[in-house]
Formats: sequence, structure tokens, C-alpha cells
Amino acid sequence: MNATSDSAATSTKTTSTNPNFMERALQQILQQRQQDQKKLIEEPPNQAIYTIVVGGKAFRLSWESLKSDGPSNFFVEFFRKKKTKVMHIDRDPDIFELIVRHLRGYYIRATDDIQNQALLYDATYFGLNRLTKVLQEYLYLNVGGRVFRLPWSLFQKDGTHNFFTGPLMHSLLSPHTEEGNSPPVYIDRDPDIFADIVNHLRGYTIHIRDEMHRKNLLKDAQYYVLRQLNDKLLTAQQTVAGFGDGSKAEVLLLLQDVRVVNMLPPKVTTMSIQNILISQDWSLTQIQYKRVMEGPPHALLVQVSDLCMQIHKSPNRVKLMYEMNEVDMKKMKTLANAAKAISGVNMEIYVDTYCAITIDDNQVKSIDYCIENDLIETNWESCKKCNLEECQMSRLILQRAICGVHLVDNMITLCALRLEAISSRFRLNLKRQFLSG
Repeated sequence: MNATSDSAATSTKTTSTNPNFMERALQQILQQRQQDQKKLIEEPPNQAIYTIVVGGKAFRLSWESLKSDGPSNFFVEFFRKKKTKVMHIDRDPDIFELIVRHLRGYYIRATDDIQNQALLYDATYFGLNRLTKVLQEYLYLNVGGRVFRLPWSLFQKDGTHNFFTGPLMHSLLSPHTEEGNSPPVYIDRDPDIFADIVNHLRGYTIHIRDEMHRKNLLKDAQYYVLRQLNDKLLTAQQTVAGFGDGSKAEVLLLLQDVRVVNMLPPKVTTMSIQNILISQDWSLTQIQYKRVMEGPPHALLVQVSDLCMQIHKSPNRVKLMYEMNEVDMKKMKTLANAAKAISGVNMEIYVDTYCAITIDDNQVKSIDYCIENDLIETNWESCKKCNLEECQMSRLILQRAICGVHLVDNMITLCALRLEAISSRFRLNLKRQFLSG
């Protein structure tokens, strides 16, 4: 045995045979037993009766009932520390009457949103963790004067991030804050529309009565940030593809609302712009969009706004180029990556044969027609971007446009179906509004 082992053995032997050490250990064991026996002696019997006076009204409860929502709470700690069987509390006696029923083992349920919130306040105040947990399983909502009692889990059926599962949930489940108690929830929206939304969350199909009903549902789905319902309502919108050609399902989104995970490739991915301009058929190259798990994909349309657009005029053709702000351009590049458009984003915007064009609040047939007949104000200057020496450029302000999203020549390309533009600064200033009064 080495020196270290000999030293450890010697130390252990000395500790085990030291009478002072053994005596101290025995004393600690005896003291712990005495404390445990004292607690058992001090713990009241289950049938001991205590009186709690709440708002001037007396309630008599047994020790067994008081500690039923425990092992520790406001009442248990108070009576353990104070040598008394009476407590006075300045709280609402009607609310406390429901709490008494809970402590006695009965199921309780609030009659409305105000009473539920008051119960939640007092359950938190009294440290009744079991009651608090039960109350937090349901949400009472007053929507337009009608009260709904709904489980929190219902609102996760449409994703984990929405109006209800965000700050609202945090404020209601933590009612006591530095700013005071959270008030009951009142939402100034249509209760009938909300009832339809609740049915959707429960798994039922909403019967859309008419276009106005669909738009109202869509408006509230966006208000409550219910993305899946929003997607379904958008795909419910269909447009007619020409006269006698039947109808095709389309979905119109703001550019920033497009989710790349829902994008699907077009029917044809190798078509050139020359072939499209000859055939005037853009349908084969349009990006598809699958909004919901069930149902067919939809042709993707996007709405863009506030673009700087240039008219490029050469002897052979007139073309439109556009410039986007940094945020929108980043989104376009994201779409290009998702569509595997290896050549990126085409900065030329094409115009459908039947595009509805409004310039300076006047409906026009085409850009070419406007230029030929001087129907819009232009300020031509030499083009520095094109390689053609004879190209001239004039600027437009594109207020907004609805465009199909296409994959052409390995580039994400926009084809306008409707656009509204302003031709000059003078026309832009005409749209400025004076202050009232």
C-alpha cells in the first residue's frame, strides 16, 4: 500500500473513532427527529374548522379543504404561522364563494368573461395553483358583445403564432403585472364572422354564402393572423380565363406575403420569351401555388406597388423596365431561388394582351397606343442602359399592378394583367390632397 492509501486509511480510522464527531452526528439526527415530530404535533387535524371573513361575509372551512389546493397556499401558510382560526380578507365574497366550492372538491365554472377573469385574479392572489391551471385551460372572449368560451388548444389548430397565442395569451395567463390586472378580453369585431372562424378551427367546413361573406371572413382571418384560413379563403377566389375558355383557379397575394414553400414549378420550364411573344400564351410558364393540403394548385398572381418604371422606345419595340425598393427586390430574388431561376430576376415587365391599363386616371388600350397618339405626358431622354443608340427613355410611376409570376428564360418574370400609373410629376402633384378646413 502506498503512502497516499495509508494516509486516507488513517484519516478514516481517526474520523470513525473520534468521539466528538460521533456525538455531533447523533445530536443532528435527534434534532431533525424532534423537528419532524414538532411539525406533526403542530399540523392541525383535517376536521379542524377555520373561519375566513371575505368582504364582511364569513366562510367556514375545514383544514382538509384549505390544504386541498396545496400543499401550500395563502390560507395554509397564514394559519400555520398565526395562532388563530380567523382570517379577514378584503376581496369579493361572490368570487370567493366559487373558490370555496373548488376547495371542497367541486368543479366550478365562470358564468362569463368578467367572472372568469376575477376568478383568475383571486386564484393567483391566493396561490391556488390547481385552480389557476384549470382556469387557464379556457379562454373567455367577448367578441362584439357575444361571449365565447374556448379551449386555448383550439387556437393552435391554425399555427402556433397568431393573435391569440401571442401577447394576448401572455397577458391573460399572467394577470398580475406591474401595470395592474389585465382586463377581460373585448374584441370589437363581428361575432357571427368569429363564430364561423371557430367552426373552421374545430374542423368544420365554412359555408361561404357570397363574395361579401368571403371578403369579411378574409378580413377577420387577417386580423386574427390565422394564416391557414387566410390561405383557404384566398384560394376560394377564381377568375375567368377568357371567354369560353372555362375558368382557372388563381391566387392573388401581396408580394411580401408569398411563401416560397408553397411555390410549385410551372407546366413548362424551358420556354423562351420569343415563343411566348409569338403565341401570346403565358399560361404554360406561370408559377403555381399550393395554399392548402387538399385541392389543386393555383396560378400565382402578385400585387406590387410604388415602382419606378421606365418606357424604353426604340425603332423595333417599346418595352417597360422597373426598379424596386430593396425589400421587394430581395423578395423577388428569393422567389427566383425557390423557382430555380438560375438567371435571377428579369427587370423587364411584360404586358398581357388584355391588360387593363390606367394612366393618369384614364383607361388606355396599350402603352404603344398612348405613345403613338401622345395620350400621356412623356419626357424623352437618351437611354444610357440599352446598347441601342436610338433608344429613348421616359419615366412612369407605377402605383400598383397585378402581375402573373412566370419562369421564362430561367428568370422570374412579371406579366402585368392590370396596372395603374402616373406619367409625370405634374400628374402626381394633381393627386395631392389638401388638408380639410
